Amino acid sequence: MGGTSIAHACAGIRLTAKSEQRPYTAMLVNSNQMDLLKLPDYPNIKKITLTGYERGVGRDIQLGQEAFNVHKADIAETVQSYFSDRDYIFVCCGLGGGTGTGAIIEAIRLLHGKGFVGRFGLLLTLPRRNEGRKVLDNALQRLQVIKRAMQGLGAIVVVDNEKLFQTGLSQSQSVEDFMKSSNRHVARLLHDLNTVTSCYKPYGSYHFDASEWLNMLKTGGCLHIGKCVLPAQSVDLASPVTYMEAIKQSVLNGELSAGYDLQGATSSAVSIVADNVAARRLFTHAFVEQIQSFLHESTPILDENPVATYVGDQPGKITIYTVFAGLNFPDSVMKLTEELAELERKAEERSQKTDTIAEALAGVKSKEKKAAVDLESLLSESEPASAPAQGQSIDKDPFDFLNHLK
Repeated sequence: MGGTSIAHACAGIRLTAKSEQRPYTAMLVNSNQMDLLKLPDYPNIKKITLTGYERGVGRDIQLGQEAFNVHKADIAETVQSYFSDRDYIFVCCGLGGGTGTGAIIEAIRLLHGKGFVGRFGLLLTLPRRNEGRKVLDNALQRLQVIKRAMQGLGAIVVVDNEKLFQTGLSQSQSVEDFMKSSNRHVARLLHDLNTVTSCYKPYGSYHFDASEWLNMLKTGGCLHIGKCVLPAQSVDLASPVTYMEAIKQSVLNGELSAGYDLQGATSSAVSIVADNVAARRLFTHAFVEQIQSFLHESTPILDENPVATYVGDQPGKITIYTVFAGLNFPDSVMKLTEELAELERKAEERSQKTDTIAEALAGVKSKEKKAAVDLESLLSESEPASAPAQGQSIDKDPFDFLNHLK
């Protein structure tokens, strides 16, 4: 449910808390009908159940691909009607299962062949490392293919479920609430970036606008997003450590995944939002220069690294969004390959071990044969198992009483 749940969360976002208008459109495709029924219906959502596969595909990616292809014509028609006017589409897929993982390559081919070249990217969730060999193998099989094609695709946003679990874990929170909050977190982050670039008033001469954000989304490779929120009063311009360390940590840790080699980034952008009072105090040339110097050190081969400042409506806070495009997969993908290799090694070791139970049973085969012979002789009519009880005829059937029961 990683893919359809995130898409559903995106479609559920409203422009404002009081507004009924939802700016995003979603098509939810799944084999398991019950999974789709659990998600509330919105006017801007189209659900497609892969009929004939309603019970799921049992983590079989070949069966998932087959289910998608059986319904490919209907899906293509819906894609055209629902997304022809969209600026950009994310194909959201939870890697590791059967339906989404199996269908992801065919979904890419469909969009590529239907006129959406340069207008779509991928949003992929990585399984946790303890989800088992089958899940990890499914995910890595698809990542192998996507890696070879990634420069021809748009941006790839990697959501590391292990990271979200470790950072969002709450002892009092139910599993369902945790999953919902994680999905909303992904959706809200992407929406915030859209809002900053298209709705906020620039403070100063530079504006990282919606067209430049769209260009980053069209850039092949992974898209890394960081976010940092600071109390405006804590920022001391005379002491860059009061804000730069937090910004650096937000880039290092990321919001959705971590472990990127930023040296390979092709472009980056920083958007900083503060209320009107804080903007007048903080948005100085020296402040912007500090952040640009950090970007230059971290990503020396950038095509561009703009730092844009905006006036927002959150009093007393300063929010810094950092985005890096054109990256390789994060090292969490490498950790998945290492975990799978270790599980395969353990399985191989286990298969090579002598089965001590089988060995023990093999040692008593002759006794089993003798026991069988003894049992046969006990039941033999010619050799009664024991002498008849006193007063009992040797020819009398010991179970004769059954014939008299009514």
